[in-house]
Amino acid sequence: MSLSAEPSKISNPADDGTSAERLDAPSPVLDPRIEAEQVRQLFDLGKSGSIIIFVALAVVWLPFMSTSSIPELLIPFGLLVASQSAFNLLRLRYHSDENQEVPAKSWGDRYALICLLSGGAWGSAGVLWLPDAPFASQAVFGVVVAGLCLNTVISRHVYPRAMLGYTATAALPGMVALLIGAGWEGQLMAVLSSLMWIALYSATKTLHLTSISAIALQLQNDELVSGLAEAKADAEKKAKDAETAFAVARKAARSRQDFLSMVTHEIRSPLASLSGLAHMLEATELDEKQRSYARGVEESSRLLNRLVDDLSDLTEMEALSIKLRPTDLSPVEIAQAAIHVTRHDASSRKLSIEVDELPGTPKTIHNDPDRVKQALVNLIVRALRTTEVGGVIVRLSPVDIDEEVGIRFSVTDTGAGMPSEDAARLFSSLDNEGDHAPLNRRDVNLTICDRLVRLMGGRAGADSMIGGGFTAWFVLAPDINRHPKHRRRHTEKQRQTAANTGQVLDFDRIYELEQDLGTARIADHLGDAIHTIADLQKAISEAVRRGDHRTLRAMAESLAIEANAIGLTGLSGGASHLLDDLPDATRDQVLSERVGQLDAKFKSGANALARAYPALAG
Repeated sequence: MSLSAEPSKISNPADDGTSAERLDAPSPVLDPRIEAEQVRQLFDLGKSGSIIIFVALAVVWLPFMSTSSIPELLIPFGLLVASQSAFNLLRLRYHSDENQEVPAKSWGDRYALICLLSGGAWGSAGVLWLPDAPFASQAVFGVVVAGLCLNTVISRHVYPRAMLGYTATAALPGMVALLIGAGWEGQLMAVLSSLMWIALYSATKTLHLTSISAIALQLQNDELVSGLAEAKADAEKKAKDAETAFAVARKAARSRQDFLSMVTHEIRSPLASLSGLAHMLEATELDEKQRSYARGVEESSRLLNRLVDDLSDLTEMEALSIKLRPTDLSPVEIAQAAIHVTRHDASSRKLSIEVDELPGTPKTIHNDPDRVKQALVNLIVRALRTTEVGGVIVRLSPVDIDEEVGIRFSVTDTGAGMPSEDAARLFSSLDNEGDHAPLNRRDVNLTICDRLVRLMGGRAGADSMIGGGFTAWFVLAPDINRHPKHRRRHTEKQRQTAANTGQVLDFDRIYELEQDLGTARIADHLGDAIHTIADLQKAISEAVRRGDHRTLRAMAESLAIEANAIGLTGLSGGASHLLDDLPDATRDQVLSERVGQLDAKFKSGANALARAYPALAG
């Protein structure tokens, strides 16, 4: 609940100009809680109905004994008795109102009315005692009343009505009596007293605003403390609930893993027996039809056994129970080992399977060899399963990762392929439900590969087109322990070096594009760029034929930019230096030779891109 009298909204009276401006300012609309707190402080004053005030009145009357009578003492004395009795009775009723049935403002106004009576006791004393008294007695009376008024300002400033009522009725009647019936000394004292009363009233306004600010701050502090306590209790409850839920989930996951481990173990035994019996049956004398049935049983048991292995792998990854054991490994040896594991399947399907290592591929990386091999085997198994004619190529190529040379494993098949956008979605996790959930369930091997690669700090993807085969790949950093951030930054010096060494493709630049565009769009982007470059090649040849060197220079600059944008460093370097150091005597002949070299570099680069992205072959 917000407070209407916040400290930021209450100006400091000392900075507001004159006292008159403060007196004329409207009173702020108080929060009911602030007003209730002010009234509570008001009723805590003088709880015992102290008799000191009665003693003070009697002592002050002593100097006036010679000029006033006993009845003139009893009148103010009686008013004091009545006011103190009324204060005690009102205070008793206020504290008995525990349910706050009466508004705080009503209690405050009642208290202010009694203050009129209490101050009136001193006002009546001033009217009765001061006119005929000597100046010394008048001065003593004035000092006492001034002290009472100052005490009231200090104690009752929280409720200005009570302070104003008391000081007005206590001081004003005496001042009027002095002005009318006293000598010049008394009249001067009356004028000074009136000025003092105005100053006290102004001080009351200042103290009142300060009290409002202090109470508002206290209420806000109480709210904050209460809110923090509630938030802490709520956070502790949520943390406890989360711990309980985590414990339950962990127990359930452990139970599921134990159950699946037991089931897969029990399934493997009969599957192994079934496969062995089918193999033994095939070795007996059977006709061709029976032999075909035996092979079918053996193949089905092998596929079921592979499915059980995949299920076990997924269960381990979901339970986060896989522990990586990184060590230095040779990517080529890993690829050859993966091919060795799957070569029997390839041979049985009459498919070829080869390794292609591109220049610049790291000789060693630091990662878990078993998990890298497992990820690669899953890609090869998937490729063999979806390929009927042709074969599979396992390609290793360099890739820039955080300004270091990482490695890209890719598996390309000659199968039917699929739309590029579907290929990109194949690496979605099995537990991601959505519009394409049936597609996600088709390739368990890809999902296993994806999760293993992510566990090793890499990323996986795919590229394909209908009728153009399928390429699945994953990228790993040179060292799993360094956790690269894939900043994908290249310097112009590195690219220039690649061009000068005769390198056809800048793999760093190509994979940088792939990271920026995504696997679903990279093939289309490269295809458009190749068509543009082909048109520029034709324009350059035509400009050479016409001898239009101005157009030739513009086309060469455009070709260098376009080729460099998609990583054709050899072509880009050749276009940049097309017109450099041309001899005058054989200018046309040298230009024709350089244009021919550009055509060769373009074809070589386009073929290399088509090998990396089969979708470009169409």
